Amino acid sequence: MVGALVVQFGRLGEGFRTYYPLTVRFTDASGLLKGSDVLLAGAKIGKVSGGPRMVREGQGVDVPLKIYDYIKVPAGSKFTVGSSGLLGDRFVNVTMPPGQPKAFLSPNTYVSGARETGIDDLTREGGALVSDLRGTVQKIDTTVSRLNQDTLSSANMENLKASMEHLNQATGALAESSKKLDGVIEKADSTMTSAKNAADNLQNALADARKVLRSATQGKGLIAALLNDQQLANDLHALITNLREHGVLFYRNTAATTQAKPPEQSKPVRQSRGR
Repeated sequence: MVGALVVQFGRLGEGFRTYYPLTVRFTDASGLLKGSDVLLAGAKIGKVSGGPRMVREGQGVDVPLKIYDYIKVPAGSKFTVGSSGLLGDRFVNVTMPPGQPKAFLSPNTYVSGARETGIDDLTREGGALVSDLRGTVQKIDTTVSRLNQDTLSSANMENLKASMEHLNQATGALAESSKKLDGVIEKADSTMTSAKNAADNLQNALADARKVLRSATQGKGLIAALLNDQQLANDLHALITNLREHGVLFYRNTAATTQAKPPEQSKPVRQSRGR
């Protein structure tokens, strides 16, 4: 029984198993060695039969695998280079596609693989990142130095200070002008109000004048009678004329006689003939 266990679990048992070959191309197979395990869902299904070999065409390396003959690898499975921990040994991990498999890889099939990120990959990427970061920091230092020398020089700072002072003065002057403008606007409002009141008063005066003129021309008073009755106007004119000439005590109606008498025509003067 002990001998059976030794054959089953020892290296001697490997010699009694049969395999079928597969070849996987990896872009980077660093850490894979001959005899590295091939795992499917964590179970060993074979091993690496030889070290990585350079390819004649294209990029990457070919890694030969030996798969147990009783293991059927589904078509479309993903082959990756895994690591047991950050610093552990490398192995080939096989991940089956989802769903029920409909086809399986035949012996001597050539497939493409991928590589999982390990500590060495992170180290290489970190080194490249540090180099890029150093270049970026150097550019920032150069930019800051130029900024201090050119933009933030003493002359530019003095100019900036003078510009700020001028801006403050302009702001103060603008505030004073705004105050004066407020007073001008208030006076303009008062002037407009006075002009409006004067216009209203003028309209009222014109309306009153129209009323007086209408009453004088169309009413029944003395002014309307004088304007419309010519005889009355003549009598009034004669009365005033008599009062001026004779007074109140010696009043005589001579104006009517003068108006009734036609003016005498002047006789022509005869010229004497010379003998």
